[in-house]
Amino acid sequence: MKPLSLLSDNAQALVVDVQPSKLATRLVEMGLYKGCNVRILFRAPFNGPMAIDLGASVLSLRLDEAEMVLVEEMREQA
Repeated sequence: MKPLSLLSDNAQALVVDVQPSKLATRLVEMGLYKGCNVRILFRAPFNGPMAIDLGASVLSLRLDEAEMVLVEEMREQA
């Protein structure tokens, strides 16, 4: 398990937990919840926000927000 903020571009992962915070409820409302699959689309330069593909939508998160989301990286199958 590691924070979403540590994944590289185009990495896919399964959300394991969203750490409790004021933002956690909002993230769940936007579709980022335990058990959902995510893919990192890209990161803005100079530690800017990252774009996350949630399937039906794309979400932009600051790195400190992405650190609150714990994921299990999915390995690509050959």
